[in-house]
Amino acid sequence: MQILALNAIAAMLPTRSEQSHKASFGHVFNVAGSINYPGAAYLSSISALRVGAGYVTLASSLLVCQRVAAQSPDLVFLPLPSVHEAANDFLPSESAAQILSQLKRVNTKLCSMSIGSGLGRIAQTARVADEAHTDNYAFFCALLHGLQQETLPIVLDADGLNFLSRKPLTLPENCLLTPHPKELSRLLAVSVAHIQADRVKYAQQAALQFNAIVVLKGANTVITDGKRVFINPTGNSALAKAGTGDVLTGMITGFCAQGVSPLNAACLGVYLHGLAGDIAALALSPYSMLASDLINFIPKALIRVLQAKYQN
Repeated sequence: MQILALNAIAAMLPTRSEQSHKASFGHVFNVAGSINYPGAAYLSSISALRVGAGYVTLASSLLVCQRVAAQSPDLVFLPLPSVHEAANDFLPSESAAQILSQLKRVNTKLCSMSIGSGLGRIAQTARVADEAHTDNYAFFCALLHGLQQETLPIVLDADGLNFLSRKPLTLPENCLLTPHPKELSRLLAVSVAHIQADRVKYAQQAALQFNAIVVLKGANTVITDGKRVFINPTGNSALAKAGTGDVLTGMITGFCAQGVSPLNAACLGVYLHGLAGDIAALALSPYSMLASDLINFIPKALIRVLQAKYQN
């Protein structure tokens, strides 16, 4: 077990050649957002750019793309066909084909994908008999199936993890799972109390069970591939706020797109996410910091790591 330290993180940070262009720093495909959670799509997309990714495409419903486009001129959009039923808005399984088609047009050696931030699912109280056709589950399954032969890093978060917990699914290689304790509880069918009593044990169990890198969020976030274990010392209570997990997803995915190994990308993302939160909390207080504020403190966190990188 290793506590993440500034110098170790600095060594993981990728260098940036002056002889480069946007494709040199990778392409992120972010499958995120829904009618109730357009903010998650924005936060997870912009944070990938903030850590250095060259290009971010948000794949979501037209409504979400329009809302996020109104907030940021920095993103590329892939509007997907969606189905509207009452207050529900979901992507049919056929929409997965559009993402897979776009993926074939890029260099997947410098490409990563995140799936799940704010994607939306039926509430437990609103489940119906044919739930596969009334939320994003069928779409999620179709997308995972189409990615089976791909080797690009794939970060599963939020509703991506909730869909994964419904029944066993084969994951593509190079997956990263970023659960909070409740999400890990669903994945492993273990109580939150048991998980919190031995966070390292259950994070390792999940990593081995799903053959994935696991980032168990919370105070002193645990990062593991099932064998190696890293504990993060940065972060504070300011991060216990809606949307900060979406920012973390974008940061990890952004580093993956730049060619950083999935395990190192997870360590970089988690450490810098916490450090940005520490710097933001000093400026704004732990009470007042928002997830959207956190994004604006990523540059300050990166500068601190860069100073350590080039002083050594």
